Amino acid sequence: MRPNILNSLRERILLSDGGMGTELQRLGLEPGGCGEIWNVEHPEKVKTVHRSFLEAGAQLITTNSFRGNRFALGLYGHEGRVRELNRAAAQLAREVAGEAAWVLGSIGPFGGFLEPLGETPAQQVFDAFREQAGALVEGGVDAIVVETMTAT
Repeated sequence: MRPNILNSLRERILLSDGGMGTELQRLGLEPGGCGEIWNVEHPEKVKTVHRSFLEAGAQLITTNSFRGNRFALGLYGHEGRVRELNRAAAQLAREVAGEAAWVLGSIGPFGGFLEPLGETPAQQVFDAFREQAGALVEGGVDAIVVETMTAT
């Protein structure tokens, strides 16, 4: 069984994986395409990327869910698939990582601006991120990593 991730971080530096999106593009994802849909349409390719990072020595494997929130998925018509795509992202990473690495659930930006600079109320964004995080936890992540945000 893996030790507690927080205890491990206190004791040593942990090596993380690399860019999922760029690696999926090398495997055929169109630039600007919805990488999260690959969790259900091309799961073996997603696992190939995870496996390559694990074999390179990564101890932290990040899920393929960077733009897996309702707002970003809505750009592709997949806003109703948040739970499915994020659970699949976590399960694929967990399957590859096994006990050899921790799985971090990736939560990236929602793709807009919060009020008053934009038109999106903070509560809607909070709810979207909570929905995504819940699905990642259901899928088996060890922790959540929040990345590339423009506002707290």
